[in-house]
Amino acid sequence: MKTFKSLFGTELISFILFLLLLSFPYALKAADQIILTQVESGEPTTVTLKHVFHHGSTKYPKLFRRIDLTETKVRAQELASGESLTYTLMGVNGTGIEYVKENAVKEFRDMSKNKLKSAILDWRDIPKYIPLITHWKTLINLAKLTYNAYVKPEDPDWYDLGDKYGLNDTFGWEDDGIRGYVFASGDNKTLVVSIKGTSMGFGAGPTVRKDKYNDNRLFSCCCAYVDRTWSAVCPCYLDEYRCNQNCLEKSVDEDELYYVITLSMVDQIMKEFPNSVIWVTGHSLGGALSSLVGLTFNLPAVAYESPGDRLPARRLHLPHPPAVPAEKMNIWHLGHTADPIFMGVCNGIRSSCYLGGYAMESKCHVGVSCAFDSVEKLGWRVDIRSHRIQEVIDKILNIWESLFDFPRCYSDEGDEDCEDCGLWEYVEGLE
Repeated sequence: MKTFKSLFGTELISFILFLLLLSFPYALKAADQIILTQVESGEPTTVTLKHVFHHGSTKYPKLFRRIDLTETKVRAQELASGESLTYTLMGVNGTGIEYVKENAVKEFRDMSKNKLKSAILDWRDIPKYIPLITHWKTLINLAKLTYNAYVKPEDPDWYDLGDKYGLNDTFGWEDDGIRGYVFASGDNKTLVVSIKGTSMGFGAGPTVRKDKYNDNRLFSCCCAYVDRTWSAVCPCYLDEYRCNQNCLEKSVDEDELYYVITLSMVDQIMKEFPNSVIWVTGHSLGGALSSLVGLTFNLPAVAYESPGDRLPARRLHLPHPPAVPAEKMNIWHLGHTADPIFMGVCNGIRSSCYLGGYAMESKCHVGVSCAFDSVEKLGWRVDIRSHRIQEVIDKILNIWESLFDFPRCYSDEGDEDCEDCGLWEYVEGLE
């Protein structure tokens, strides 16, 4: 809820309507539906945890470490986590789209950071090996990979890929940065990078404070300036419903933030495995990061219960092919209607996100979204506790196939009804 000195007339009416809209899940219209036509083909792929990467951020920005896990270490990790770390996934020979220019990533990253503009790129259709998300076992196992990204690695044998900061700091760097778990097939032809999401609540781990900081940078309308009781996370707020657009675009692209260090981490993995097919996945913040990195590198991405990522994608000027079907982007968002974060309604003064200090104000996603209607079909109430990946795996994915059809899929791309931060005015040209 946004509190300002004065709201009169039509502004007051708009504000009340805005709050009322936040009370209800986003309605899925029949016209929005996308029919996924993936067809099973080829052999299933079995992947096992083989590497864990950790990249530092604010405290140790040059720290970059990797664990390589032997079969013995994997078994030990399974005992420590109580979870299997070997999963079977189904892929399909599909199609995708990619930019043509060889140094395109460097070009559009430089254009975004230095000129705050999107680069003009040439695109082409290409064959692409992609996850078969309509295959239930694949959908469940990818979700389990995202669950395992929250588990702290129980192995001290890290390889230093960057400067050796904090080696005598009792592994204090673990509260500073982000982790990516690499699951690979036996021949390394298929890799799945699972990116850790937001740790929330008491005892959730050392990354809670930094996770919240990145959430508020990426998914808030204006630097988490929700009302005068909040502390902004960047200096872009101007006055009532007005925000400095140039400042915002710079604020989401700083070197110590999760998007940039995740980009660096995935880039390193791509260089180490140049002949591998790479998919990225994640839950919540990790899902949004997987989508943003997937857009950057043209990698297939499967995100679970992620907040709206279209807002940060535009502020980062990420490459976006013009006028192509959303399904060709190979970015999928899976979520359910009782999750207020996925549905973009976890805001307002009575919401759990507001009470916890999370400014989760975005709702529109890139690519294709598939929403399990847990409110209508399972009788759930909208509740932040249903955002947890364990709830999604145990109480939705594991039972849905036997009860209902595959959920409705739709796209927010070009949808005029899906608008982020519609009450705000963004002023460009200010330094």
